[in-house]
Amino acid sequence: MSRNEEARQLRKNLRGIQDDEGMMRIYICSQYGSRGNKETNLELAKMYCMNAIEGGNLPICPHVFYSPVLKDEIPSQRAAGLKLGLAMLEDCDVLLVCSNLSEGMKAEIEKAWEMEIPVEIMQMGWLYGEDHAAAVEDEIRKEIEALYGKKYHSKAYR
Repeated sequence: MSRNEEARQLRKNLRGIQDDEGMMRIYICSQYGSRGNKETNLELAKMYCMNAIEGGNLPICPHVFYSPVLKDEIPSQRAAGLKLGLAMLEDCDVLLVCSNLSEGMKAEIEKAWEMEIPVEIMQMGWLYGEDHAAAVEDEIRKEIEALYGKKYHSKAYR
């Protein structure tokens, strides 16, 4: 077990977090305010969360949790939301990339790698037709590789 994994496990133990059988804490990494339509992005994020729940997992998605409270267009509140999200990421088992990358998502991915949390790309066949899903997943994979090389965890989720 690496030092980061040990630290994450210690934090879970200190907070009294019990790992349920097979339940993974999945950080949903998707677009919110900086790309596309916020309302559409929020609805998609809810769908990604439901997909994780249906898979028996615990989704962690800061913009679903905090968008009713924090205003993304107010810089200090956006910064607070990003900071809260990164704090939530610390106790997750995997970061799941669900859309093309925004600047906030890039920060989340970099933090996950720093903490040795696997970064995976969501299989989107449940959301799109198989051909379209494969194209979207490939586009995300290429974007990650162009930015970071091939160091990301390439295991497909679900």
